[in-house]
Amino acid sequence: MLKTRDRLCLGCGLCAQSCPTGAISLFGGTARIDQERCNSCHLCQQVCPQGAIVEMLPISNKELMATVSGLRQRTDDLLERIETLKC
Repeated sequence: MLKTRDRLCLGCGLCAQSCPTGAISLFGGTARIDQERCNSCHLCQQVCPQGAIVEMLPISNKELMATVSGLRQRTDDLLERIETLKC
């Protein structure tokens, strides 16, 4: 799923012009992507000069918590290694 990061969007319209399915419109100076029409071709992402269009991947709370837990463990391991190297 592609989404516009509003704070980065300049409202230049390049994404809307490049969209082969007409899924992008400008509202109030910001690009909006119609998820029903978007075929995820990523052309809009390629032409956006600001990098304002990003792909959002749905993730469950369980998956997110597992990822965060794994990152915490890796961080703890790295900090422990650093302390060992200091001695």
